[in-house]
Amino acid sequence: MGSNLKLKALFIVVVLLACVYGIIGLPTSKEQLVANWNKNIHLGLDLKGGSQLVLQVQIQDAFKAEADTVIQRLKDQLTGKRVTFTEMTRNDPPDLKSADSIQIDVKGVPATSAGDFRALVNDNFGGVWNLTSVNSTDYRLTMKTSEALKLRQDTLTQSMNTIEKKINALGLAETSVQQRGGSTAESELLVQLPGVDDPARIKQILKTAAILELYEVIGGPYSSRDEALSSKGGVLPLNSQVVVSPARAGSPGGAYILGRTPVVTGRDLRDASPQQDQNGRWETRFVLTQDAARRFERFTGANIGKPLAIVLDKNVLSAPTIQADRKSTRLNS
Repeated sequence: MGSNLKLKALFIVVVLLACVYGIIGLPTSKEQLVANWNKNIHLGLDLKGGSQLVLQVQIQDAFKAEADTVIQRLKDQLTGKRVTFTEMTRNDPPDLKSADSIQIDVKGVPATSAGDFRALVNDNFGGVWNLTSVNSTDYRLTMKTSEALKLRQDTLTQSMNTIEKKINALGLAETSVQQRGGSTAESELLVQLPGVDDPARIKQILKTAAILELYEVIGGPYSSRDEALSSKGGVLPLNSQVVVSPARAGSPGGAYILGRTPVVTGRDLRDASPQQDQNGRWETRFVLTQDAARRFERFTGANIGKPLAIVLDKNVLSAPTIQADRKSTRLNS
């Protein structure tokens, strides 16, 4: 009996010594002991202290941005099909609860163009929006319930991923980003930052929207906005805009004339990952929603050899050239 107790005690001591060795090793000084301890023991927010932030995702802004994109795209397509209208507007949901009440009103469509209008809307936007007639010349688009739920969740997921990437870029360890539970907190994210005692700085960094968009390049780069305007005789082409980007590491900056409506946006992405091609060059592979994939295919197919601007938060990161091979279309810088 006593022999068994001794063996058990010896085993426990050996396990404890192995654990201690795994944490601190065999330090030769107090400094090395402290360094090994800090490297291998990560204290959480309750022991180490730090900052805890509760961020509310403004989901209604995602619905408004989606509607604005559809309005601009629909205007372009109606103009191309010579279908006239007098006005196209959206409502302005004021809060999270009313976000999915987003609607687009189109007024003044001639009765003779009703068939063409309906066909265009249903073919290009019918997967996401319901079209109903208000009267003989006015129409309303409302987002389908399933698509509204999907947009809510996608917005939260993308916000969480964006925040995690920003925090990881700061080199912070043992951080946590998670959705808060409960129906009243469905749009709130809990961010825990052990060891961070300056939450104001972190909050300012996390405020950046990180909106990714791909635009047609009409002209550029130019050294300034004035030069961009001068290149077009002082008058911008229809449905275009000037985007001025500051110089930064890896990008010389400058001004570009871009299309007003993005070809695709970050909301259209379902997956993206860096990979190396057969020549060892890095490239980004991405998967788009069905609707975005059709738009991207049509645009790139019609613009091979032309640049496509990659824009993040209204700054042009790069404008690679659209190239094609037998199997796919790619962007090469």
